[in-house]
Amino acid sequence: MLEPRLRCLLSSAIFLCVSHHIVYPSANIFTQIRISSTPDTTGIELYEKGDNVAAIKALKATVKHNRADLTAWYYLGLAFDRQGKTSDARKAHEKAAKLGDALIDARFTPLGGGDFRALFQEIHEPLSQAAESAKRYIALNPKLSKSKLEDWIDREEYLRSFAGFSDTKNVDSSQYRILSGREVTTKARVTQKPEPQYTEKARQNQITGTVVLRAIFAADGKVVGIFPLRALPYGLTRSAIKAARRIKFIPATKDGQPVSMWMLLEYNFNLY
Repeated sequence: MLEPRLRCLLSSAIFLCVSHHIVYPSANIFTQIRISSTPDTTGIELYEKGDNVAAIKALKATVKHNRADLTAWYYLGLAFDRQGKTSDARKAHEKAAKLGDALIDARFTPLGGGDFRALFQEIHEPLSQAAESAKRYIALNPKLSKSKLEDWIDREEYLRSFAGFSDTKNVDSSQYRILSGREVTTKARVTQKPEPQYTEKARQNQITGTVVLRAIFAADGKVVGIFPLRALPYGLTRSAIKAARRIKFIPATKDGQPVSMWMLLEYNFNLY
């Protein structure tokens, strides 16, 4: 049986400045992926009217018919919570949050790169709901172990980052003046580069490959705007993003002042 071993590479050969001129795949690729379900508007309307009993009945029927309906699970969790049914609410929110994970994976899996903002705009609302469900799941689970709590906090951040990125009202990194490597006097210099974890699901499915992230190494010393250009399923993309957030570095400079710059991060996942 193959034992997994993660190899995370972050060297001068692959830690590169990102040009603003990126060639993306044809937009036709994006049209091949669709949201798998239509929300149960009846159940939602009943919830919004305050008729929680009827809303629960309608939403339970919806998820029985289509267990992949993220929005129905989200509102079912809200309705159960209103009724004080904590265990049921927790289960519904757990399902909605994990469906958010699956929705992101479904968007990435067929693609090698692309204009992900355009791709994710279509699912902004369910991703926002999944992120909120992750938050509520944490609140409804005060006895979560440290490791599970960290995993769920990471899941919420992951979902919320994509929900924010897909928001048409959100201006991408407007708070930063982001420079290319050619524009800076000195480039950002990495001092610590944590390795991502190889997830159990990825190991079970023998997933290998490379996650490529575009990120802003900001003037304030934080890695922000982390964004996959190439992704892997079963939590590997999320694991790479989590590791990227923890990178320590000395910011780039221009004329003696710290500045923000684009960088590429590449994480190789291999089974040996």
